[in-house]
Amino acid sequence: MKRSCLITLLLACSAEETKVTVEYFDPPSGQVFEADNPSVTLINLDEIGDICLTQGGSEAEWGTENCEFLAGERNIALEECGFNGISIAWNQGQNVESANYSVLSPSCEENCDPVLPWANDELVKAFAKWQNEVKCLMNDCENPAGPGSWQANCDQGEVNWSVSLDGLTAVSEFSYSNCEKEVSIIVHDAALDPDWTDPTLTTTQSIRLIANGTLSQRTDFGGNGSETGSIDIEGDFVGQITSQIEIIDKERGDGSFLAGCTENPIIDEICAPGGAQIQYDVPDWNCHGNICPEAAPGDCEEEDADSDGISDVDDNCPDTPNTDQSDVDEDGVGDACDEAAAFILIRFKFDERCLKATSGGDVRSTDSCDSNDAEQRWEMFENDGHWASKNVGNGQCLSQSGGLIGPWTAITEECQGNEVQRWAVEDYDQGGVDPSHPHRLHNQAKDFCLYTDLTSLVYGTVWNCGLAGTENNRKIGLYEGGDFNSPPLIP
Repeated sequence: MKRSCLITLLLACSAEETKVTVEYFDPPSGQVFEADNPSVTLINLDEIGDICLTQGGSEAEWGTENCEFLAGERNIALEECGFNGISIAWNQGQNVESANYSVLSPSCEENCDPVLPWANDELVKAFAKWQNEVKCLMNDCENPAGPGSWQANCDQGEVNWSVSLDGLTAVSEFSYSNCEKEVSIIVHDAALDPDWTDPTLTTTQSIRLIANGTLSQRTDFGGNGSETGSIDIEGDFVGQITSQIEIIDKERGDGSFLAGCTENPIIDEICAPGGAQIQYDVPDWNCHGNICPEAAPGDCEEEDADSDGISDVDDNCPDTPNTDQSDVDEDGVGDACDEAAAFILIRFKFDERCLKATSGGDVRSTDSCDSNDAEQRWEMFENDGHWASKNVGNGQCLSQSGGLIGPWTAITEECQGNEVQRWAVEDYDQGGVDPSHPHRLHNQAKDFCLYTDLTSLVYGTVWNCGLAGTENNRKIGLYEGGDFNSPPLIP
């Protein structure tokens, strides 16, 4: 009679612990799509009204901006090549489910950038080893023979282990409170193999994890059962671990860990997009459904028509070599190929001379103005509330030269945006306004105003921009594109 009761009780316990898994996605999470226009259907939610949807990996949060509501539609088109994370919430956010997919359809373009693997599996491996080592801090790595409680200090924080009985089921609760500990795992050696050409090149890396949360194990007297719960992770990783582990003979058996992260310490690896929790199966740590990317170099060659080392998609002058990618007027077209009249000629009233810079950095005035002469072309751009002028011919900026006692002149130097390269374009009416030459150039470093003479030399008079008798030598006009038939530019 007692034996019959015991059998009845065991059957009752077994039936009581049976869990019915409800699927909400068709196909289920982990599917790889190799056809164009893939989609996923929500199932077993026909009686639900509004469903909150997010895509990209982040969790659906009811009532927030990232929540797209589906009223009647139950078919979800996958948006991206590669990883797709779907999260849904309903019942005012009380229920949340997610699924992950990979799209490798023919329409997906080749990837020119290297494919970086996800570091989520490294987090899983580190946590599993960390969990074993922390457990061994209590009861000398031994499973207890009966109910009780144990506690241990981690490197910082603590862990508690309590065991109780629920009928014929042993319930173990592992509670981590800022439990910090370091473990070592084997990772790919990115220093020796940055292109991921040899998976056998590995190195040891120390991982420090800080855990908060509770894992619960329910097992029969034979030590078989399951582990569930979630742990928040900080330290070298920032993320979360969810356990779906089967316990076999008191040890971790089959099942899986789900891991999501937003920060990781592994070189040349990234967390899955959106902090998505990715499922890894025990004991081989394989990515469930093989949706995780495998490390690979870029699988297409980037076009570089002008062979300047900048790919065409990133080159602001794809047909003209310009490694520096200079674009002074910031119109998206590089200076080397900008056909718009983005340059000016600076013409003095005195003898109709134009300002010119040589390859050596000397600045002179010319006998004649020529818009085809690159050394007479200047590109003006804003510089801390004033103007800077970059010479098209030598690529340097107009600068003041001369100390306290002179000589005071102008040169060109590497563009640095400093005070000696800041010029005010000022209205200049000394001796009367000339509509063709209405301005003067006033340097901000030494109260320095530019003027020229018949020898082509260019000077500056410090602290005396209003010097009488040389107003025509100072008056200038700024002519866009060197077009002297149009009015001068008014900055």
